[in-house]
Amino acid sequence: MTSRTVAVDFGDRKVDIDVPGNAVIAEFKDPPLLEDPEGAVRKALAEPQGSAPLAELARPGMKVAIGFDDITRPNLPPRTILPIVVDELNRAGVRDRDILFINACSNHRKNTRSELANHLGPAIWNRFAPLGRIVNHDCYDSGNLQYVGYTEGGRLIEHNRAFLEADLQIYQGNVSAQPWRGFTGTGVVVGLASTRSIASHHSFHTIPDPAARKAQKDSGNRPVGMKEEVTAELERVTGRPTFYVNSVNGIGGRMIMVNAGHAGAVKEPAWKLAQRITHTPVPQADVLIVGLAQSYSYGHSNNALIAAVGALVPPRYSPEAPMLREGGVVIALSPTNGVIDPKIYPSYQAAADLYGRCFTVRQMVDHEETFDARADWRHAYAHGFGYPPLHAFWLFYELEYTLQRAGAVILAGTSNPAAFRSLGITPVQDFAAAWKLAKKYVGPNPTTVVAPSFWSKPRIKFLVDRQEPVA
Repeated sequence: MTSRTVAVDFGDRKVDIDVPGNAVIAEFKDPPLLEDPEGAVRKALAEPQGSAPLAELARPGMKVAIGFDDITRPNLPPRTILPIVVDELNRAGVRDRDILFINACSNHRKNTRSELANHLGPAIWNRFAPLGRIVNHDCYDSGNLQYVGYTEGGRLIEHNRAFLEADLQIYQGNVSAQPWRGFTGTGVVVGLASTRSIASHHSFHTIPDPAARKAQKDSGNRPVGMKEEVTAELERVTGRPTFYVNSVNGIGGRMIMVNAGHAGAVKEPAWKLAQRITHTPVPQADVLIVGLAQSYSYGHSNNALIAAVGALVPPRYSPEAPMLREGGVVIALSPTNGVIDPKIYPSYQAAADLYGRCFTVRQMVDHEETFDARADWRHAYAHGFGYPPLHAFWLFYELEYTLQRAGAVILAGTSNPAAFRSLGITPVQDFAAAWKLAKKYVGPNPTTVVAPSFWSKPRIKFLVDRQEPVA
């Protein structure tokens, strides 16, 4: 069999690996970018979808809250969009001291002043930070959360009080690939929710039963998505729809499209474009090879759980059919040392230890309340910029699909094998050893897909030509 050499992410550098000559290389490629991003933002604010222009919504004396995606998203969009939004508000008579910026950090850690300054840029930070008008959302602080109630589908709504009580609600967000069929956007639902609210749509025991959803669909009623359901209830209760300014971004956060308006109206054109640029045709793979960048998602890939996310989550980005065949193999490459920083990730090691005492990820559900009640972990979140206690659970829930489907998940290059054996991942010294082991599971001539930059570029979705139903 002929071979080819491919450069894949390996921490802060690339390494060359030899793969079969017919291997499919799947990675994001930039489409045409906006030539005039600032002009596109102004046009979007003046010609929004499903909403009056921002200039007509704003009034002198209004209290305005602007939520924005946190530092897990690129900083070029907020640096471009938010100064223009402020200019529009000022021209409508809104004062700076009546504008509050809220970092929609969801169940992530709060961001430091330096991180927020870098994310927002000097035009916003230097102007609004001295006024005390840039704050982190807190997913536990009951005094700054407003209980709204439950949706008909059983989703708890408890969100940032300052945002919900504002006369005008604005949200700057990003549209990027999520597992299965979805994309991000309409970020208020998750980014500004309490931990209790997030748990009502992130935990295993709150995911709707697939048979019930199928019955609903067969009856002629289209199942309502979680975000649509929560958004509708928020608007019904508050009487104030959020004005979204969302961008679809390329490499480095450079904008491909920006649109503004009502949540229900901005979704369709953004998702249509996102599908076109992220859907990547691949065969169903016997072997998926993934390079792991130095940092992505929730931090540095030295962290054993973040490295595990890098290895185990990509097969979930498969909107039509499973991209990894049942019993297939994932090979991830990373120099990770597996060390979990207890200051930033106080509950991660305990969650990994808990998993070691469970037979499946799903058994961890019964321990959510115990973890969430740990006062020291909550203190680390509230005052030490650490991740909140339950965040580790959401990561494990992301890992479950591939742990169940794959015959083996192999990590090549780690300097700490023990940290990964306990997570159900087989560590090996290098790619050659990983490839030799993989062939024991899938045979000598496996169908191979390589995702060399899955985590360092905008995430792709694997569009599989074999229509095996998604689990």
